[in-house]
Amino acid sequence: MPDLRPQLLLLTLPLLFVGIAFWAGSDFLTKQLLSLSYRSPDKLQADTLPQVLLALNFTLIDINLDQEDQVTQVKIITANSMLKKLELEIPNSSFSEVAIAQKLGLYPQIKKLEPNQQIKVKIPLKLTAIKAEIEKKQGFSLVEIITTNNALKKLNFVLPVTEVNMLEVMTAQLLNLSQEDIRKLISYQVKN
Repeated sequence: MPDLRPQLLLLTLPLLFVGIAFWAGSDFLTKQLLSLSYRSPDKLQADTLPQVLLALNFTLIDINLDQEDQVTQVKIITANSMLKKLELEIPNSSFSEVAIAQKLGLYPQIKKLEPNQQIKVKIPLKLTAIKAEIEKKQGFSLVEIITTNNALKKLNFVLPVTEVNMLEVMTAQLLNLSQEDIRKLISYQVKN
């Protein structure tokens, strides 16, 4: 029977050299890659929410209060403007109307909100999303603006357009934003 040890040695010796070369080469390559400096930005760059100062002029029709555990849900129904409804959340208190006037920036000029009262207010908003429901048959669009403000959560507008590009233009004018900012935030639902 022939001796297979020399043939086995000839087979394993090249594999051993390839393994040692691979180990040494990968170690060298790893040290080279880790020693390189990578350019990174100095500051964290995150998408920021658009901020607007919204001037509203409306007539108050009704206030609905829904008291929950720690907050009061407030829905303010309006007239005489494109704004139809505001939704607020305020902490529970015995003087909820004063708290509403404070959150809207009306206090101390207006201490109590009453029906048929004309209100002019400038509200700073941080926008989260805009939902547009286009009613083709009725010829208008319902636009809901969702905010991250402490108290003011939603604003509902009715705009007299049904075309997407015109809706973007009118919403941009209403919020004093660019159409590009509006396109980033808006989502559509079309009803025929």
